[in-house]
Amino acid sequence: MSSSTTPGLAWASPFGLGGGISVDPAVAPNADDRLSVFVRAGGSDLYVKSQQRNWSWEANWTQVAGTSGTVAGTPVAVRGPDGIINVFWRGPDDSIWALRQAGINSGAYALTRIASGSASNPTAALNADGRISVFYNGTDRALWHVYQAGVAYPSGWNQPESLAGDTAANNTLTPAAVRGGDGMIQVFVHGAADEIWGISEMGPDSTSNWGSYFPVSARNAGAVGSPTAVTDADQRIRVFWRAGTTGYHAVQPAGYGITYGTPGTTQGKIVETPVAILAMDGRLEVFVVADNRSLYVCEQKQANGDDFADAAYIGGNLPGLPVPARFHDNRIVVPHRGSDNGLWAFQQV
Repeated sequence: MSSSTTPGLAWASPFGLGGGISVDPAVAPNADDRLSVFVRAGGSDLYVKSQQRNWSWEANWTQVAGTSGTVAGTPVAVRGPDGIINVFWRGPDDSIWALRQAGINSGAYALTRIASGSASNPTAALNADGRISVFYNGTDRALWHVYQAGVAYPSGWNQPESLAGDTAANNTLTPAAVRGGDGMIQVFVHGAADEIWGISEMGPDSTSNWGSYFPVSARNAGAVGSPTAVTDADQRIRVFWRAGTTGYHAVQPAGYGITYGTPGTTQGKIVETPVAILAMDGRLEVFVVADNRSLYVCEQKQANGDDFADAAYIGGNLPGLPVPARFHDNRIVVPHRGSDNGLWAFQQV
């Protein structure tokens, strides 16, 4: 891959947070915007490390009480509208676990089993009313979801519901979920024929009312791995996937909806699905792992546009996906698992 001449893409040398981690991390901001990172470590336990009041990082990892032996997959973290961090993961018995922060900016947590029969890692999204919905592919090959029962916090969880479909042998791949500017969550799966399919709520907060599946990729697209999704500055959903060593993306039309445009491509040969985050200037930064396992970034040329700049080299050696997040000052930070199984991160200068 060639280096980018796009201005503003200055990255500091990576910093390490230590730990012997076995999967990609999960990152979420506390109510005061200090980041907390959650990892599977110690075999099948959940550990956390957070920024301190001066924005430096805690020296040591802390095992989250009650999680010993419960973690089999990659966690995902989201902050609810009440300012509380929630973390979800798949357990060794294919259960989905939910961890809820005990209070604003707290280091204590409460653990609940909310579903069973999961074949994939979960993903999570906030409904327009703030309730969390969690999605996963089941051992029956269908897409499932479980969601909070009410908008009062804390809230219990409804019984899991099937969203049907057939992911076949791809049911171990994590779905992607995001809420668009029309207030409706859309979920994307790697289908049985290696195509990317989506399904949408029929209205904002209509957690039990979903439409039919619709295509996002071309038919017989040869997709590899899990899709990812994000919203552009205008809140249209953009979906990313990989076929071979090429990254693809497709976006909702103006006015939202389920008719996705002709897919575009990202730059260079890649070995993982592209992962994007919206930067403070309104453009997407798309992170890709090249065939040399180093991290590169492709910047959207203009907000909401379909053209992306050439891939710019950042560095590192990533056995998995980057997990971009934002610091309190809106600079992007990219935590990731390193080849030494430690947690590393690049940050914008």
